[in-house]
Amino acid sequence: MKSFLLKSGHPIIKFSLLPDNTFYEGTIPEGYALAICPTNEKQIILDVDNKNGKCGFDHIPFNINVELGRSFNYYTKSGGAHYFLNYTGDKLLKNCATEFGLDLRIGANKATKNAGGYVRYNGSIPVKEIEPLIKLTSPELNIWLEKLFS
Repeated sequence: MKSFLLKSGHPIIKFSLLPDNTFYEGTIPEGYALAICPTNEKQIILDVDNKNGKCGFDHIPFNINVELGRSFNYYTKSGGAHYFLNYTGDKLLKNCATEFGLDLRIGANKATKNAGGYVRYNGSIPVKEIEPLIKLTSPELNIWLEKLFS
């Protein structure tokens, strides 16, 4: 993982140029927000939206929702959520949004020219402490993710 500042919703530095395990530390200046991004294609963040008439939670099966809740996650200001996972499948997932209000943010992969993605982070715990809380995905969760994002 790595973290950096956003100004008006945009990174103040090209986040793909930041070395892995680079973390913004200190007080977030007024007018800025903190962002976090995975550092490889196996670290993923499922971004569940609940805005603009889309509720991603409506498209998550109960058993998948239970598994998501076991990994590091937090709710967003709009009532959505971010779920951090270590993907164990073998398909190439895409950093993209769906019509269901479910988006995937993955780490950059130069081999596939995937620039990766990031989400706004609420700062609930220091970014350095997140990785041990991220769980591996089950085969069932992999199939669900692959149907949406590969």
